[in-house]
Amino acid sequence: MSQYYVYVYLNPLEIGNFSSTKMSFLYKPFYIGKGTGNRLYDHLKEARPSRKYKNSHKLNTIRLLQSKGLNPYILKIADNLNESEALSLEIQLLIELKEKYGLTNIRTTNWVSNNLKKHKKNSYKNPRQNTITIYNYLLGEHFIIKDCELEGLELLYGKENIINTSTINFRSGSKKQMARNGSRNGMFGKSAVTGKKWCIINGQEKFLFPNEIEEFIRLNYNVAYGRITRPTKKRIIFEGELKGKYRNESDISKNTDKKYQYGLVWNMTKPTYINHKQI
Repeated sequence: MSQYYVYVYLNPLEIGNFSSTKMSFLYKPFYIGKGTGNRLYDHLKEARPSRKYKNSHKLNTIRLLQSKGLNPYILKIADNLNESEALSLEIQLLIELKEKYGLTNIRTTNWVSNNLKKHKKNSYKNPRQNTITIYNYLLGEHFIIKDCELEGLELLYGKENIINTSTINFRSGSKKQMARNGSRNGMFGKSAVTGKKWCIINGQEKFLFPNEIEEFIRLNYNVAYGRITRPTKKRIIFEGELKGKYRNESDISKNTDKKYQYGLVWNMTKPTYINHKQI
């Protein structure tokens, strides 16, 4: 029978007295986990740049330390435990340390017993079945989780900071039916191959279907694909928004006290700006 342990990752750059009801640390903890074998070292492998799809907040903390020639201090808090004992200690430390100092833990997958995981694996063939998409306001990132994990995340981060984006209805009722079926669908009769394209015909910019462009070519018009001028607006997302919008510099000047990033979604690894200055 495998013996479980509970481990902690400590940040050597932040020195102090960081305590819980169970123990105290001289360096700030930023990740709590449980496992067997060499599980406690797996996160160092996951911190490689090619593994960005993992917990970016945790891994970027490790990458920041490694860029300074350091590595996190990894300690086994308790050893020779059965799974239920390790799970109980892990949950207690997660709740206490998250509330007091903040942690980079974003999922509660390890809280589910192995037997339950095997049952789910055999019962559900679709990996996206029983999953939801959430937005973590504190981390500024989207995540796909099992619906049973929502309650644990709300407990760790606060219910007001977890937005279940799967419940946001953009269309409902008759509008939803109209959007999906027949010629009322905006993409009816179109595809990525046969859709409209930007082109320049005799110096004029037009947005046409391929058959319309071919007709101009047949009539010996001067046809070139592309655009004369590109849109000046950029995709900008303000802190707290679910998705970035196309904005120009005047939109930033109207919100001088708001943090923003360039792109579709908010990400802690991207440069952040306030009033045209990077922070």
